[in-house]
Amino acid sequence: MTDSADLLQTADQFAQDLVANNIAGLMPVFTPVGIGQAMALQAQPDSAQGSDEYEIADQGDNLLHITFRGDDGEGTIFTQWIEVEGLWKVDGIGRVE
Repeated sequence: MTDSADLLQTADQFAQDLVANNIAGLMPVFTPVGIGQAMALQAQPDSAQGSDEYEIADQGDNLLHITFRGDDGEGTIFTQWIEVEGLWKVDGIGRVE
Protein backbone atom coordinates (compact mmCIF):
# COMPACT_ATOMS: atom_id res chain seq x y z
CA MET A 1 0.00 0.00 0.00
CA THR A 2 1.32 3.43 -0.89
CA ASP A 3 1.23 6.25 1.63
CA SER A 4 0.38 9.94 1.66
CA ALA A 5 4.03 10.95 1.15
CA ASP A 6 4.03 8.93 -2.08
CA LEU A 7 0.78 10.63 -3.07
CA LEU A 8 2.22 14.10 -2.51
CA GLN A 9 5.35 13.23 -4.51
CA THR A 10 3.21 11.88 -7.34
CA ALA A 11 0.98 14.97 -7.21
CA ASP A 12 4.03 17.24 -7.30
CA GLN A 13 5.29 15.54 -10.48
CA PHE A 14 1.76 15.72 -11.89
CA ALA A 15 1.64 19.50 -11.27
CA GLN A 16 5.06 19.94 -12.89
CA ASP A 17 3.88 17.97 -15.93
CA LEU A 18 0.73 20.13 -16.16
CA VAL A 19 2.79 23.33 -16.13
CA ALA A 20 5.13 21.91 -18.80
CA ASN A 21 2.19 20.45 -20.79
CA ASN A 22 4.02 17.10 -20.72
CA ILE A 23 1.29 14.92 -22.21
CA ALA A 24 3.50 11.81 -22.27
CA GLY A 25 4.15 12.19 -18.56
CA LEU A 26 0.51 12.89 -17.75
CA MET A 27 -1.23 10.09 -19.63
CA PRO A 28 -0.18 7.17 -17.38
CA VAL A 29 -1.29 9.04 -14.25
CA PHE A 30 -5.00 8.92 -15.14
CA THR A 31 -7.62 6.21 -14.75
CA PRO A 32 -10.07 5.86 -17.68
CA VAL A 33 -12.61 7.96 -15.73
CA GLY A 34 -9.99 10.58 -14.90
CA ILE A 35 -8.72 10.93 -18.47
CA GLY A 36 -12.21 11.74 -19.73
CA GLN A 37 -12.60 14.46 -17.12
CA ALA A 38 -9.11 15.79 -17.91
CA MET A 39 -9.90 16.06 -21.61
CA ALA A 40 -13.07 18.03 -20.81
CA LEU A 41 -11.08 20.29 -18.49
CA GLN A 42 -8.37 20.85 -21.11
CA ALA A 43 -10.99 22.04 -23.61
CA GLN A 44 -11.84 24.96 -21.32
CA PRO A 45 -9.95 28.26 -21.44
CA ASP A 46 -7.20 28.83 -18.91
CA SER A 47 -4.73 26.12 -18.12
CA ALA A 48 -1.80 25.47 -15.86
CA GLN A 49 0.61 25.68 -18.76
CA GLY A 50 3.12 28.45 -18.27
CA SER A 51 2.32 29.02 -14.61
CA ASP A 52 5.17 30.38 -12.54
CA GLU A 53 4.35 28.39 -9.42
CA TYR A 54 1.85 26.02 -7.88
CA GLU A 55 0.75 24.94 -4.43
CA ILE A 56 -0.74 21.58 -3.41
CA ALA A 57 -3.24 21.48 -0.53
CA ASP A 58 -4.25 18.12 0.95
CA GLN A 59 -8.01 18.09 1.56
CA GLY A 60 -8.04 14.59 3.09
CA ASP A 61 -9.38 11.33 1.66
CA ASN A 62 -6.88 11.48 -1.24
CA LEU A 63 -8.38 14.74 -2.50
CA LEU A 64 -5.80 17.37 -3.42
CA HIS A 65 -6.34 20.95 -4.57
CA ILE A 66 -3.61 22.33 -6.84
CA THR A 67 -3.47 26.10 -7.25
CA PHE A 68 -1.49 27.42 -10.21
CA ARG A 69 -0.25 31.01 -10.29
CA GLY A 70 1.14 33.02 -13.18
CA ASP A 71 1.02 36.36 -14.94
CA ASP A 72 -2.62 35.75 -15.89
CA GLY A 73 -3.74 35.20 -12.30
CA GLU A 74 -4.43 31.96 -10.51
CA GLY A 75 -6.72 28.98 -10.74
CA THR A 76 -7.34 25.89 -8.66
CA ILE A 77 -8.21 22.36 -9.69
CA PHE A 78 -9.20 19.40 -7.56
CA THR A 79 -7.70 15.98 -8.10
CA GLN A 80 -9.16 12.82 -6.57
CA TRP A 81 -6.59 10.04 -6.36
CA ILE A 82 -6.99 6.28 -6.04
CA GLU A 83 -4.43 3.53 -5.73
CA VAL A 84 -4.24 1.16 -8.69
CA GLU A 85 -1.80 -1.75 -8.43
CA GLY A 86 0.43 0.19 -6.04
CA LEU A 87 0.45 3.43 -8.06
CA TRP A 88 -1.46 6.64 -7.41
CA LYS A 89 -3.78 7.62 -10.28
CA VAL A 90 -6.09 10.59 -10.86
CA ASP A 91 -9.66 9.29 -10.91
CA GLY A 92 -11.35 12.70 -10.81
CA ILE A 93 -10.29 16.19 -11.85
CA GLY A 94 -12.03 19.52 -12.30
CA ARG A 95 -11.99 23.20 -11.48
CA VAL A 96 -12.55 24.52 -7.98
CA GLU A 97 -14.87 27.49 -8.37
